[in-house]
Amino acid sequence: MTYPSKPRYKTSNLRAYNQSLKQRGSLTVWLDADMEWEARPSGKRGRQQAYSDAAIQACLTLKVLFGLPLRQATGFMESLLNLSGLPWSVPDFSTLSRRQKTLNVAIPYRRRENLHLLIDSTGIKAEGEGEWQRRKHGGSKRRVWRKIHIAIDEETLEIRAVEVTSSAIGDAPILPELLDQIDP
Repeated sequence: MTYPSKPRYKTSNLRAYNQSLKQRGSLTVWLDADMEWEARPSGKRGRQQAYSDAAIQACLTLKVLFGLPLRQATGFMESLLNLSGLPWSVPDFSTLSRRQKTLNVAIPYRRRENLHLLIDSTGIKAEGEGEWQRRKHGGSKRRVWRKIHIAIDEETLEIRAVEVTSSAIGDAPILPELLDQIDP
């Protein structure tokens, strides 16, 4: 049996082809100079926060996008601020680590008249060894599971609400908290 030969492509404009390959590695990051980088005074007693939630979220977004540890993410953000000429200081890794636990992230969505939600949950192992080691050597008492409850818009498949609970809580008791997160 004979197979058709693979098509061979001949690039006639090598300069444009080379430029398009280089463009694939281009990175553009927009930082708005009017962005609120420093936190506003809260009016409460004690030490005030130095950085706004937007600044913390920007650093953590770069951390997740590029798969960086916290210290490298702060160095990357510092170099971006230096390149852009913005005189802002960068939060240190311990500030990012502490604030990421309590950061409220607003999930963007398109507003619609009728909303049909799909609600489900899944388990996430938060602490403990892997499944192979558990099967091979037996389970440990230090395995900790969490359950993440997600409400998704049926039509657009956008995540509209998220709640993390212990593994013992089902979908029905958490439904009011999920619905409270959704703007009418």
